[in-house]
Amino acid sequence: MIGEPLSFPRERERLLRLTAEDLRKNYRLKTFQLRRTGEEIVLAEGEREAFAMPGNSTHISAVTGKNYAYDPAISRLYPIGEDYYYNKIPASHIIVRYFTKTNYEEMFCVTDDIVYRFNGYSLMNNQNHNGGPCAALFRERVFTAKGSRLFYTKAFDGREWQASRYGAGYIDLFSDDAGEILALLPYKDKLYLMRRHGITVFRVLGDELNFKAVHLPMKCGAMIDKSAAFCGEKIGYFTERGLYLFNGASSERAENARHDEIDFSKPVKAVSCCGRYYALVTKKTGGKAVYCYDPAECDAHFIENGAVDLTAADEVFFSRGGKAYKLTEKGLSQNFSPYLTAENVAFGIGEEKMLRAVAIEGEGAYRVTITSNRGQRTVKGRAGEVIKLRSPLRGNGFSLKICVDPADAYDVRFCAVQFRLTEEKNDD
Repeated sequence: MIGEPLSFPRERERLLRLTAEDLRKNYRLKTFQLRRTGEEIVLAEGEREAFAMPGNSTHISAVTGKNYAYDPAISRLYPIGEDYYYNKIPASHIIVRYFTKTNYEEMFCVTDDIVYRFNGYSLMNNQNHNGGPCAALFRERVFTAKGSRLFYTKAFDGREWQASRYGAGYIDLFSDDAGEILALLPYKDKLYLMRRHGITVFRVLGDELNFKAVHLPMKCGAMIDKSAAFCGEKIGYFTERGLYLFNGASSERAENARHDEIDFSKPVKAVSCCGRYYALVTKKTGGKAVYCYDPAECDAHFIENGAVDLTAADEVFFSRGGKAYKLTEKGLSQNFSPYLTAENVAFGIGEEKMLRAVAIEGEGAYRVTITSNRGQRTVKGRAGEVIKLRSPLRGNGFSLKICVDPADAYDVRFCAVQFRLTEEKNDD
């Protein structure tokens, strides 16, 4: 007896193209040592050695035109390029650069208790106790803050802290549940006091009798210590709920901030440079990284460079292994290969698909790892090539890890990824 002829499933081929923006919006695109610029992904900030850290220094600080290294083990501060140093400087300190009426430069070191003045080789103690964890220059005065108390010097005289009418003094800024002052940031002709549970707007209209303060409560969680810094035309700061941007009146959560990758139980240190917000953070996966949020791109990325400390003035500096480095516009970090990931890339609903080949649009050489619930495939190739899988990978959702060849990284441009797949065709 002759049986019925066997019926074989018919297949149809499909091509799917996903841009970097598609991956970002729909598939949780994450970049590591890579950053977004326009519609492309390119190499993120690199590094260039700036100077050797004196002694056993690990921490750095900077003001325009001057860098300092600090050894916390012996409380010693080194001005870079000089043959002297300052002893007995507490670990918590801020360097402030000030100009008098006659354009004479003076340097102050604000500690939690005392404000010191650098005088060449000497460290001058004015015997005041007007220090604090934050400081700023505003309207020709030096301001410091401790708790909810704001100290200020006489106008045009950063040395004068003695309280007097039309001179120096302090103001207690109590507000229900506002919390302590964490940072002082001059912004839009006002001084903004970044507090644990809100932001106080401080105006200086003339002498101290014309000081005015208005408090703006926050509804986005408690502010993280040392996380406030400029971010483009706004002020950025972290709470346990993420990165927020303040425009002078209200705050909103930053788009694509990737805060869920940061361990906020560990210290944060934020700085600002060239319109970008940088912060030294600890990732949940372990280890420190420099976090960068670019408001022009509404996107965040991590710079995996092993930084120990971070500072900025005209440029961003970080310390590592007894040396200080400048961040460059793009480059590789020590012992780290750039890569990007995307999760649960779906090719529609229905029957499983068979992925047969991928192609990268842009420039550079890549290693692409594709994972589904049926297995994993890894292929290598250059942008513009069709890279065939040795055997098709079945699945309905695929995760991607696209690694950049370090030897080819400086010219890398990732624009899109294409997938060639087949699915069974059902004619019923």
